[in-house]
Amino acid sequence: MTGNTSYETLYRETIPSVVSVYVPARSGGNVGAGSGFVYDGDGHVVTNAHVVRTVEEVELRFSEGEWRTGRVVGTDPYTDLAVVAVDDLPRYADPLPVATTPPQSGEPVAALGNPMGLDGTVTAGIVSGVDRSMATGAGRGFAVPDTVQTDAAINPGNSGGPLVTLAGEVVGVNR
Repeated sequence: MTGNTSYETLYRETIPSVVSVYVPARSGGNVGAGSGFVYDGDGHVVTNAHVVRTVEEVELRFSEGEWRTGRVVGTDPYTDLAVVAVDDLPRYADPLPVATTPPQSGEPVAALGNPMGLDGTVTAGIVSGVDRSMATGAGRGFAVPDTVQTDAAINPGNSGGPLVTLAGEVVGVNR
């Protein structure tokens, strides 16, 4: 993608790599849901630690409706990040590139995810600020440094989805 990509093109090229993350209850149904994105070709999906909580497995739904079971292989409650391993990624679910430089205030971005039970949404915004600190629920007084602030709408269920530049590079994980 180029720096002049439209939001429509950005959406079309990135949404196949965004997944819905469902945390199953022990007695059936779901107790939680969020979003995630394909991080690498080895089947790793990044989401938020508060989405997967303390479970060992989650159910993932990809953009074309395929379901996979994923194993939670790592969580860090202090940064609110988690990694889920998936066998047999759908062929269209390519890894999203991660930016090598931080975004700049005023830079256009898009928040991708699956909020409020809706599939494949995108909200547009700008980077409102960088180098922010955000408190986590992991420990008293602990804050994640170097957080990106955006005015793109982040709704329940967007957690774990990517915040991307117009070039399609991940600059943050929605929370």
